[in-house]
Amino acid sequence: MQLLFKTRSAEYTGSGSLPNGTFDDTSTWKPMTKYLEDGAVNYPDKPMFKIANTEGNVVETYSYKETNDKVNQVANGLIEKVGVKKGDKVGMYMLNCAEFVLSILAIHKTGGVQVPINKDEKGERLAYVINYSEMVVLVVDPSGLPLIQEIADQLENLKVVYVTGEPSEVPDKIGDIAAEPFNNLQDFPTDNPNVDVKISDKERCMFTSGTTGKPKGVVREHGGVVLTVRAYLQQQGIRSDDIMMSVLSLGHANAQAMCLFTSIGAGATAVFFPRFSASNFFKWAHNCEATCVNMLGAVAEYLFSSKPSEYDQKHNIRIMLGSPAPRNLIDFQARFNVRVIDGYGSTEMGMVLWKNPEDNRDKSMGYPTEGFYVELRNPENIEEVIRPHWDPYTDADPPDSAKGILYIRPLISNTTLNEYFKDERRTREAFDDDGFFNSDDVMACGTDGRYYFVGRHTRLRVSGENVDPIAVQDYALEHPAIQDAIAVGLRLPDIS
Repeated sequence: MQLLFKTRSAEYTGSGSLPNGTFDDTSTWKPMTKYLEDGAVNYPDKPMFKIANTEGNVVETYSYKETNDKVNQVANGLIEKVGVKKGDKVGMYMLNCAEFVLSILAIHKTGGVQVPINKDEKGERLAYVINYSEMVVLVVDPSGLPLIQEIADQLENLKVVYVTGEPSEVPDKIGDIAAEPFNNLQDFPTDNPNVDVKISDKERCMFTSGTTGKPKGVVREHGGVVLTVRAYLQQQGIRSDDIMMSVLSLGHANAQAMCLFTSIGAGATAVFFPRFSASNFFKWAHNCEATCVNMLGAVAEYLFSSKPSEYDQKHNIRIMLGSPAPRNLIDFQARFNVRVIDGYGSTEMGMVLWKNPEDNRDKSMGYPTEGFYVELRNPENIEEVIRPHWDPYTDADPPDSAKGILYIRPLISNTTLNEYFKDERRTREAFDDDGFFNSDDVMACGTDGRYYFVGRHTRLRVSGENVDPIAVQDYALEHPAIQDAIAVGLRLPDIS
C-alpha cells in the first residue's frame, strides 16, 4: 500500500532530516532493528539512547554503533548460549535501564517475541504471566529479583534468569532455575545475527488487563511498530535532531513505539528515566534538552498540580502528546509554553486517532490515522452505525444519540492484534465478520469529522492503567467480612 506523508508546519517540525524516509511504501517496511543497523553504519557516533538515574541525571549514553554492537552481543548470546529461536518468548521485568533497551532490540534480532512485564505485577499475577506466556528466558533487575525469588517454586518454563547490576550479587540459582549475570550475554560476537526476521513475524506479547480476571497476552507483529513510528514522525514532526524523552515504563507500548523505535526511525536520540516526578519533570527535560515528550493517564494532571518552578518554561520541548490531553489544555499550554496534542490508541490497535498540532479544536482527539477505518456503533444495537449529526460548534456536549462504541478496521496487514495468546475464542471474537475490532470505548463524532472521547464502556482505568474489575472484586472477597462485591469506576472531581 502507498501512503501519503503529510508534513507539519515549521513551528511543529523538528530540525534535521528523515534519514530512513517517510515509510510511505508499506512493501519496503522492515523490522526496526534493520534501521538501527543502518544508523550504526551511516551515523555511528550519534547518540542513540541515554539513561538517567533516579535523580534525573543522565549517567549512560550509547551511540548508534555501540547500541547495535551491544544488541548483537546479547542477541547472539541468547541464540548460542540459551538456544532462543524464532517465536520463543523472552521476558523483561525491570525499571527503565540500558539493559531493558538492549534486551528489547536483541529479542527482535533473535526472531523471538518480547514479553515486557509491568513492574506493578507481583505474586500470583506475576507467576501467571511468566507461566502462561511460556517464556524461556527472563531478564530482571535487582529490584525485581526478590519478587521472582518469592514465586520461584511456581515457575514452570524458564531455562534461565539473567540479572542486571553487580555480577557478584547474582545468585547461581533462583529456586531450581539457573541464574546468571546479564553481563554474561555480552561476551558474544558483535556481528548482526543471521536470522531472517520479517515484518510479518510476531514481535511482542504484551499483557494487558481485561474483564476476565487474568491478564491477556496481546500478540503484535513488527509491522505494527513501523506503522506507529510512521504516524508519530508525521503527527509530531519528528526529525533527526530531536531528543525524545520518556518517563513511562519500557514495559508499555508507548515508551517503546513512541520513544525508542521512533528515535531509531528518525535517526534521533531517546532519553529514558526510571520514574516519573511531577516536581522535577521540566527540570529533567531542560537538563537532557528534550524536544518531544509523551504523557499518559493522569501525568498531565500531576504536572499542572505541581508547584511552579523556574523550569516551567525553561526547556526545549516543542510538542507533547497527551493521551488524554489535560482538561485545562489552554492553561496547561500557557503555563508550560508547550503545544499539547491528543491521540487515541490501544495495546491491540496502536495509534488510531491523532490530532494535528495545527488543530486548535479543544477536547478533540482528532481524525483517524492512515491505516485505519473507524465507525461508531449504537451500544444498544451494534449493527446500527451512528452517522455524524452532532455539531460541536453549537453544542458543547454531544447528545446520547451521537455517542457510540468505536469500531476499528485495520487497512494494512500485520499492523494490529494478531491474536490473544492461547485464547482462540477471544481472538475470534475480537473482530467481527467485516474485520472491525470492538475498542470498548465510547466516542462521539462531530459533523466536523473529529472524534471526541466520552468514556469506557465496560472497563475501569486508574492512573493510565487498565484495571480488571473482576480481579478487584475477587481480592475484596478474600476478606472474611465481605459476602459479595462489585467493582465500579468513579470519576473523581479533580481528576480527568
